[in-house]
Amino acid sequence: MPESPALLASAPGIKRDGTKFEGNNYVDGRWCRFQRGKPRKMGGYVEVSDQVPEVARGMDSFSSQNIQFLHIGHPLSLGQYQVSDGTLGLFSVRTPVGYVTDVNNLWQFAVFADTAGTGNHLLIAHAPANLADIDNAVGQNIFIDTLTATTALDVTGLSVDAQTGWNTGTLGPLSGGIVVSGQYLFGFGSDGIIRISAANNLSTAPIEFNLGMQKIVKGFPLRGQGFGPAVIMWGLDSVIRGTFQQSGPPDFAFDVLSTDTSILSSQGVVEYDGIYYWPGVDRWQLFNGVVREVPNNMNLNFFFDNLNFSARQKVFGFKVPRFGEIWWCFPKGAATECNHAVVYNVREQTWYDTALPDSNDVDQGRTAGVFAKVYQKPFMVDNEVLASGRTLWQHETAMDKVRGTQILAIPSFFETHELNLLEAGQALKEIRVARIEPDFVQTGSMTLTVRGRQNAKAPQTEVTPASTFVETPTEGTDETIKLKDVKRLMSFKFESNVAGGDYEYGDTYAHIEPADGRVES
Repeated sequence: MPESPALLASAPGIKRDGTKFEGNNYVDGRWCRFQRGKPRKMGGYVEVSDQVPEVARGMDSFSSQNIQFLHIGHPLSLGQYQVSDGTLGLFSVRTPVGYVTDVNNLWQFAVFADTAGTGNHLLIAHAPANLADIDNAVGQNIFIDTLTATTALDVTGLSVDAQTGWNTGTLGPLSGGIVVSGQYLFGFGSDGIIRISAANNLSTAPIEFNLGMQKIVKGFPLRGQGFGPAVIMWGLDSVIRGTFQQSGPPDFAFDVLSTDTSILSSQGVVEYDGIYYWPGVDRWQLFNGVVREVPNNMNLNFFFDNLNFSARQKVFGFKVPRFGEIWWCFPKGAATECNHAVVYNVREQTWYDTALPDSNDVDQGRTAGVFAKVYQKPFMVDNEVLASGRTLWQHETAMDKVRGTQILAIPSFFETHELNLLEAGQALKEIRVARIEPDFVQTGSMTLTVRGRQNAKAPQTEVTPASTFVETPTEGTDETIKLKDVKRLMSFKFESNVAGGDYEYGDTYAHIEPADGRVES
């Protein structure tokens, strides 16, 4: 039987659950995403500052006049990083007056918009000790100051640009978190307690609701019903909606949308195009008007079987809308900080995963992240302790790890599903691969490793040493990769590991034929 071309096209996504032989998805990968159903390398990351003083426990991003005001919360402090075009302009310590330090403090942030036209939007910050225990009942005060100021936040008031009298002390202390919707500030915590400010007024006593249920741990603004603002909140076992009512007071009424939910981490809820996605303790769910499960046949077991559940509150999510992605970073295995991520691609309707950067040491991946909406870039903080501190990185920038003048390659690879002749009715025949015709949008050299085994129970081995194929062939013989590989089940691993390396996969063909020998065992 002569050679025949076989398209090396696996289904998009990396399948970790089930067996490697089952299904037609890609079976392995690192720092690789999917676009138009094809693998491509993820972007690089550039150092913004290597002087982050402590481990990061929450981030917020706000853009004004070409400056991104990044606020990063820590167990002992709060810092502001003013970043323009990926470069740090100013760092300010904004640790609140009256802040109670604790190694388990976990920060939430919200922006209270200025309606007077002065541009002095308010930063609201809250950091109860929820890191080790999502059900913690010990409260922390709610802090406030002008968002773009460089001064310490204050629980007792604000005296900037003639704005006085703002006082969130009456909302706290609370153990859950905060959210702003419209001109209302909501604080929440244990036993289903919710406190709501007056409209555009943080100085008067709030209205309090006690829903008599488990602790509320997260909130987001929600599209209203045409009458005013709304909120959605996550309790430990429920999803709650608060809607503005014209017949108030009180201004809001609350209803429970589901009592059959869970939430893994208060940092895990991500809003994408008005739909809210989050991992529970045993599955993923979404809210798009109703609560429902997000199907995941690719890595659900991989995630929950490998998650260090004792560090569940360290799981954090963010989005990368250019590529349709929602990331959830999590501590994998024995790690106590996030060293791995699973990714749901909303656009491609598939799942994949990757080790986080610099996670060879299990606790040196990433500890916090946020997507800077105005500038398309996610920011993340690592946990590698240098002499100067930890590092704030701007991701999706170029293709390398860039620290000052040092440029390091980021290894990225993907592996196809296993090619075989079983479906062709030649179950006992091995496959011989004569050559590969690589089709890539490519920068820098790449390598191909052919991997194989004799049956689904046999160990996988590399059939031959890796073959290199270059970005621009100098002669016709460089345009294909010649091989003499024989196995019954065969997969193909493509890798980029050079400075500046990048790739997008196209339609790559393998020229195959049945081998002469027959498999007898």
